[in-house]
Amino acid sequence: MKKLAIVNHNLGSGGAEKLIYDMALELQKRKVNFSIILLTSHNCIYGKKLLEQGIDVVYLSDKWDIYSPKNIFRLLKVLKEYDVIHTHIYSSQLWTAFVSLFFSNKRYITTEHNTNNNRRGKTIFKYLDSWMYSRYSEIVSITSGTERALKNWIGDYKNNHIIQNGIQVKDYIGMKPLKREMLGYTDEDVLICQIARLNRIKNHKTTIRAMKELPVKYKVLFLGEGEEKENLKKLIKEFQLEDRVNFLGYRSDVPNILKMVDISLLTSEYEGLPISTLESMLLTPFVGSDVAGITELVKDSGILFQFNNHIDLKNKILELSENKLLYERVKKACFEKAKLFSIENTVDKYIKVYEGKK
Repeated sequence: MKKLAIVNHNLGSGGAEKLIYDMALELQKRKVNFSIILLTSHNCIYGKKLLEQGIDVVYLSDKWDIYSPKNIFRLLKVLKEYDVIHTHIYSSQLWTAFVSLFFSNKRYITTEHNTNNNRRGKTIFKYLDSWMYSRYSEIVSITSGTERALKNWIGDYKNNHIIQNGIQVKDYIGMKPLKREMLGYTDEDVLICQIARLNRIKNHKTTIRAMKELPVKYKVLFLGEGEEKENLKKLIKEFQLEDRVNFLGYRSDVPNILKMVDISLLTSEYEGLPISTLESMLLTPFVGSDVAGITELVKDSGILFQFNNHIDLKNKILELSENKLLYERVKKACFEKAKLFSIENTVDKYIKVYEGKK
């Protein structure tokens, strides 16, 4: 394969970013000639890790200016050296689409990660998005629902592919649990882990409201950072839950934490194919909101609750934790489902797209 550039805004803690990180490690194993091109080094957790692994990571700025048109000129300077260019999140998709006007002899590929976003429903973005996606020779969606939602937004298009996200299954199996006392918990506590950005779409408020209704032995760990953190803290204080809700921020030992907790949770308004859910399902029984992107993944394995209904969530958590037969059945079903999504399979399919094969 010719020289590949994988372009994104940064490599923070999101699902798309984790996918890029895992793909990069797998591509390195296969001796693919590639680089990771990032619009900013700001909050770039996985970028630092890739550099430590000897992978070529190029930062175009040290500021959070991912929506600045300056990125067109920055990308023009570096992308001229590459033959295949693969973008992910919106800012990198948009500016690379402009670059394609200058370098028409390259293969442009993009991956669509979500069934919805803040642009959809706004006429001006409909025209801009239709043009942007038309600049790509191949469009990959992570689920059929993601592809369907995109076509409903911009109209039908050709050269479409569905490639499901993958995870490093082998890295998770056999992990040792973090000792509970290291975080101040005991074996009597029922620990719930939610891995998600602290933003409105992830809907942590439903978790907090459910915690208010649950017995005091139930505790929740929030892994992630985001703009909603202070609002969530206010709600926690209002409900007097300070000793039952723990913000752990970004962690490098997520598998060990998952192995320690009793239940993993995601309360999002919508998703694509959440990497954090796949990783969670490998190690714990999973409870998720019954919405696009979670339902398809979880319906035959984990537990679904009605979106935004904290009472339903409370009841599902209680039922799962107190019914040992149900708990073990769900845990096994989640594991069997998640292990099907290996990063090796995902990379196999992407390489075919990079090489122009169907």
